[in-house]
Amino acid sequence: MKRADIVNMIHKDKDLNLSLDKREIHKIVNDTFDMISEYLTTDIKEGKKVMISGFGTFIIKRRKGKVGRNPKTGEEKLIPDRLGISFKAGKELKKKINQK
Repeated sequence: MKRADIVNMIHKDKDLNLSLDKREIHKIVNDTFDMISEYLTTDIKEGKKVMISGFGTFIIKRRKGKVGRNPKTGEEKLIPDRLGISFKAGKELKKKINQK
């Protein structure tokens, strides 16, 4: 699913009863993702998280360094410790996935 798909789903959903055009919905969706990204990338530290109730949690985690291998040459290379982002699904999302 892409951002455009989210915009189209919101625009077509008659139950929402919105009087917004696609351009306005697109701006809201983009601004929402931009705010989440901005929050996570400002003052980056391990354990920082964004919790979306009923959906899940995005959390910054430390990834341990390891020895990697170039698949073409077989040359080993040290991959240093780094921060990455992880997603943990919430109870409601897990429940919906397991119902189907």
